[in-house]
Amino acid sequence: MSTKKDIDNLLQWLMEERELPGLSLSVYQGTEKLYENYLGYQDVERKIPLSPDAMFRVYSMTKPISAVCGLIMYERGAFLMDDPVSEYLPEYKNLKISVQKEDGTWEVEDSKVPMLMRHLFNMNVGFYDHSGSPTDLGMQEMLKKLGGSKFQANYTHLTEIKTLPMIPMLFEPGTRWQYGYGLDIMTGVIEEITGKSLGTFMKENIFDPLEMNHTGHFFKPGWQENLMDCVIRKDGKVEKCDGIMGDPIDSCHRPDAVYESASAGLLSTLNDYQTFCNMLANGGTWNGEKILGRKTVAMMSQNLLKDEFFKAFNMSGYYSGYGYGYGVRTMMDPAAGGSNCGVGSFGWQGAAGSWMEIDPNDKLSTVFVMQEMMPDERFYHHRIRAAVNGLAKY
Repeated sequence: MSTKKDIDNLLQWLMEERELPGLSLSVYQGTEKLYENYLGYQDVERKIPLSPDAMFRVYSMTKPISAVCGLIMYERGAFLMDDPVSEYLPEYKNLKISVQKEDGTWEVEDSKVPMLMRHLFNMNVGFYDHSGSPTDLGMQEMLKKLGGSKFQANYTHLTEIKTLPMIPMLFEPGTRWQYGYGLDIMTGVIEEITGKSLGTFMKENIFDPLEMNHTGHFFKPGWQENLMDCVIRKDGKVEKCDGIMGDPIDSCHRPDAVYESASAGLLSTLNDYQTFCNMLANGGTWNGEKILGRKTVAMMSQNLLKDEFFKAFNMSGYYSGYGYGYGVRTMMDPAAGGSNCGVGSFGWQGAAGSWMEIDPNDKLSTVFVMQEMMPDERFYHHRIRAAVNGLAKY
């Protein structure tokens, strides 16, 4: 077993060992709070201690929220998983693929397989590459056409999604797993069907009902001042992070921005994001507000990976034992993962080290927050996972 004191000690050690400004952790089981703690500073220079008011950059932990948006629409009968995406976004009707010949040259051919809604949830679409392929060159051309980085130029998420088919895919839909644009296209379908922006849909269908009043894409009054310091490790030394993939670190959150990312765009607090996780851990309902049906939450954590996809999914070893479901990793084999979590536990993580996991069988939900860009995730998350599952009451 682990105790609250054991977890206190683990968090303190992680913060000191890795020279982090601060970190926090929240654990619930059912409706009971098992643990909550804040260590260090949210602003080192101003000596502001980390507190429940601290905002963090969610990055890819935006994805489970986007997936829930899609499942809300699925429950409403807006689409079926085997529907062609082109039924909702006609731009996806005549897709192209990049084909590499034996001599290493590339050609562009017509896609023979329709892109289906299920391919979007499971990241079986190939609009991402850095190998000099037509897919890679097409992405550069698209960004030039749109005006540059999505986080600095003045175009919307739906504009990007409707422009994306100008790029030839790297493979036929459904034939490979590739981390990339799947959930972005899926939420573009939501925007097209509803006539609402992604941020508006999230607010009306998740954030407002759950009273997640400190979660959104763009800075509101007080949010920027409460934002946690973010660091990056370079040559073994920790320094303040001022950018990510060529963009200023918080350019996507400025109040005049318009791009609402489905994959990496949200800001939140520990308690707000914990509320979202509590909803999933308790069968889709929290504080009397039903967001999803219980069976749909169970559907979310089904493994959708074909056997031949696992190597690409688990290249780093971080996902040992896990499969991939509707926008989340899902535990299939705890022994293979060296894990004490239950089969069916699911969640995701963010580029700055935040992590969430839900065990629906035990109604256990965990949110861990830190802000170190591109950290050694296994070092942190698997230790937290072990400690939390030792703390659980049943």
